[in-house]
Amino acid sequence: MDKIRFGMIGAGAISNAHIPAILKHPDAEIVCLADVNEEAAKAQAEKLEVPRICASYDTLMEMDDVDAVIVGIPTQFHADAVIKAARAGKHAMCEKPMARTLEDCRAMIQAHDDAGTTLAMGFVRRYDQHWGQIRKLIHEGKAGRPCMWRVIVAGSAPQPPNYGTWYADERFSDGTLTESASHDVDFLRYTFGEVETVTAHMQKLGTYGTVLDNCVVIFGFESGDTALLHWSWSLPKGAGSGFRGLDVIGPEGSIHEPRQIDDQWIAEVSRADEVVEQIPFENRRDATTWSQGQLDGFIRAIRGEALPRATGYDGYKAQEIYLAAVQSMESGLRIRLPLE
Repeated sequence: MDKIRFGMIGAGAISNAHIPAILKHPDAEIVCLADVNEEAAKAQAEKLEVPRICASYDTLMEMDDVDAVIVGIPTQFHADAVIKAARAGKHAMCEKPMARTLEDCRAMIQAHDDAGTTLAMGFVRRYDQHWGQIRKLIHEGKAGRPCMWRVIVAGSAPQPPNYGTWYADERFSDGTLTESASHDVDFLRYTFGEVETVTAHMQKLGTYGTVLDNCVVIFGFESGDTALLHWSWSLPKGAGSGFRGLDVIGPEGSIHEPRQIDDQWIAEVSRADEVVEQIPFENRRDATTWSQGQLDGFIRAIRGEALPRATGYDGYKAQEIYLAAVQSMESGLRIRLPLE
């Protein structure tokens, strides 16, 4: 097969990651950028050297010289674009979150199964060497098992000029736990396996937008491991939180979030008797990591050389976990998966 010819759906912030990855890949080329905001599409096309634009992804689907699309538009429209891509015989990578309902997620998966095309999810953190090193140390038993992964992140909601207002608008978005923390939720599944229980407290705390913006979730995994996730968009723009970070605690010790010392990245493991093990590792941004690695994986999947590292099923499970968190918030109960 010759180069994979791509269409990008959406001229927003995420296109700044996907289009350069396409331009750098020797087996890919960008053909068209579609966005309802033609001025935004024109500006982005000029900046990133995309040869043509169109105002509708329906038009892009009709193009014979487009083999695959990347869907980077508001979540509300993911299902329609991904299903239309399958019907047009085009492979699709869908940005997270997959869709707002499990029914839509299933329809997206079924459409590509029926068409024999590839559907991949944009869970780029699976290519992250930073978190990947923590995952590796967990699997090596450095903290012991079962263990608990803890994540705390707080800031302001994505908003103009770098992001669209839709991120914090409940008409188009489910907010913090899906638009940002779904990367973390997916990586936790990637590390520990299937989630068995979800316990959540979510609220509208900040003054910007209408979505649930302050989320605390406890995950219980079938493996016996647990995770505590706190993600918040509740701070005003420009304000910093007092603390953010992650670690892993277990019966054999703790794995600290990696840090850079001069030119070397180090992960630390704290053990009994005040023993601290420093483990050097590479934390690159190159052809095997982040957006570039994700695109390479998608191309290999299209060519039948491997499965996508993040599949439609992974997108479905991340949304199922969010919906379980909503049920837990509303009922005050621990929710057991699967929901259906």
